[in-house]
This record gives sequence, C-alpha cells and structure tokens, in this order.
Amino acid sequence: MDSIDIKTLKVNEFHKEYVKRILNLKFPIFSIIEFNLHGSCNRRCAFCPRVDEELWPNKDEEFSIELFTKIINELKEINYSGRISFSGFSEPTLHSKLPQILLLIKNNLPDSFPEIITNGDYLNEKKLNEFFDSGLKFIYVSLYTNKQTYDKLVKLKKDLNLSDYQFSIRPRNLGSKNNFGLNLNNRAGAVDYSTFGKKIEEKFPLKQTCNYPMYTIFVDYNGDTLICPNDWDKRKVIGNVNKDHILNIWNNEQFKNVRQRLLNKDRNAKPCEKCNVNGLHVGKEFSNMWQKFYK
Repeated sequence: MDSIDIKTLKVNEFHKEYVKRILNLKFPIFSIIEFNLHGSCNRRCAFCPRVDEELWPNKDEEFSIELFTKIINELKEINYSGRISFSGFSEPTLHSKLPQILLLIKNNLPDSFPEIITNGDYLNEKKLNEFFDSGLKFIYVSLYTNKQTYDKLVKLKKDLNLSDYQFSIRPRNLGSKNNFGLNLNNRAGAVDYSTFGKKIEEKFPLKQTCNYPMYTIFVDYNGDTLICPNDWDKRKVIGNVNKDHILNIWNNEQFKNVRQRLLNKDRNAKPCEKCNVNGLHVGKEFSNMWQKFYK
C-alpha cells in the first residue's frame, strides 16, 4: 500500500481552501501548474527515465523569461491563487534565472504559492536566501545521498530559520528493497523496473480513475503542454503555450476527452494505458467538479 508523502498531505490541505476560491469561475481551474524549466539534470537515478543517457541526454536549454511572462500574464487575468511548481523532468535550480522567475510570480500573482522540488545538490545559504526573498513559499528536497548531506541541509534550514512548512527533506536514498523511499511508479511506462530488480505486478491498462488531469497542468520548457507530470515519454502533448492561451488549453476538447475517460475508469488511451501511477491520493474534489461541469 502506498504511503502518504508530506507533500501529498500539504496539497490535500491546500485543496480544501483552494476549491472555495474557484467556485465562481466559468470552469474548474487547475490548482497546480508544474513547469519543467530545463533540459538537464545532474543525476542519473535508477528509478528515473533519465538513467538512460541516450534517451535523455542533458541539453543546455531552458524556459525563456519571455514565455514565462506570457503565462504569468494569462494567469493574472483570473488572479491565479494555486501552486506553481518547479520540478518536472530536470533539476530546476539549474535554470540561470530562477530568482527572476520567482520575482515575476511574486509581483504579478501575490496570492499564488511557488514551490521548488529539487535534489538539493546546488543549495547553499546564498541561493536559499535569494529564492525566499524572491517569493518562494515551499522547497522540497529529495535526498539521494548520505547522512552528511542530510546534516548539511538540516543546518541550512536551521541557520536560515526556515520552518518545516517552508523546507521539507524527503529521503530518496533507501535502496531498491525499500522502493528508494518513493511511492514507486513507472512514469506512464517510461521506467523499466527490471533495471533495478523489480517487477510490475499490474495488468495494463488499469481499470482505475486518476485525478492528475483534473487539477494539474504541465508545461515543458519548449512550451509543450502535457496532461500529467508522469508522462515522461511525452506521448500526449495537448497544446503549446507559445501558440495558445493556457486557459484555452486547459479547457480544450483533448483535455475534456482525457478527463471523461478517466472519470469512467478508462485508461485505454495514451499515456494512461501503460501507467501504474496511483492518481487518487489527491484531487477528488476536482473530479467531482469536472463531473458536474461536463453534465
């Protein structure tokens, strides 16, 4: 049985208040917009698709400030007050202008909640101060190394007087026998479990709903928009924010078809047909809202 991550608990708590703020809008608005800021990661973890360097070469490419500004201006039209997450398929702190991005959010979407999910390898006192001064609300560190690194992070947190709410350290170094400390999943079919001695027990496609596309939208650094942050093979590109308004993409026919399938426990379409992600920990409120909206 999946364990509940501290971030999942926070998101569920956040949703209780967030859904009250969007009741008067024309349609349910995503509570999380996740950005893949960069084309690179400094790590190659066994449970991550990036372990394959041929499929996932590091690219020195990143989300442009111009495109990010466009999206922020579009979100400003509805005074977006959800979470803005920097995670995705890369290490977000590699982006050369991350403080500038955070400032754009702070100055234009003061009611939103920016968060970074990082491996912590590049964190130091100067960077953390800069991030929080620029408007960061939460940082989650996925710890892939040893106790020495953990102690260093705890000291940083203490020195900067950051609360558990602002700074969370999540162990991801527990080895394959303990699923690395993760709720392990195959990232919509992109991860080969056999490379680290595991077997997939499920039969695909699963007959199970999933709430991810009900409350999450994912934007890659080239502007491509995906229905889910688990689609590492990028098999379901649903639009591009260079060409369209982000709210038009969120409420387009392709997204509608995905949601209606999942509301009916139908995972036969890509990328869901190969996916074993449990998408039920978060977002039930949004499934209910979309069900009513489509009726």
